[in-house]
Amino acid sequence: MNRCLELGGKHVEPQHFRLMMNCAEICRTTADFMLSSSSMHARICAACAEVCEACAQSCEQVGNMQECVQACRRCATSCRQMAGMSAQGFAGSQQQGSNAAVRAPM
Repeated sequence: MNRCLELGGKHVEPQHFRLMMNCAEICRTTADFMLSSSSMHARICAACAEVCEACAQSCEQVGNMQECVQACRRCATSCRQMAGMSAQGFAGSQQQGSNAAVRAPM
C-alpha cells in the first residue's frame, strides 16, 4: 500500500485501495483462524481466496504492480488448497455466489 501511496494516480483510487486493505485484513484474519485451529477455517480460507484473486485482478488492471499480482495469486492458490477447493471448484463457487457451501474438515 505504501508503494501505491507513493505512485498516486490509479494506484490510490478508492475502490482499488480499499480492496488492497481488505485483502491484507482477510489474510491476517485467515492466519488467526488457522493458528487457533478454528473449525471454521475452511470458510475463511475460501473467502480469503476470493478476496486475494479480486485484489490480483485489480492490481493487474492498475498496472506496474506485478509483484502484488503474483503475491495475491499465490495466496489465493494456497487459500483454495486450505479450504479444500480445487481451482475448478473455486470458479464454480464464485458463479454460485457467496452462499456456496465450503466443505469443513472433520
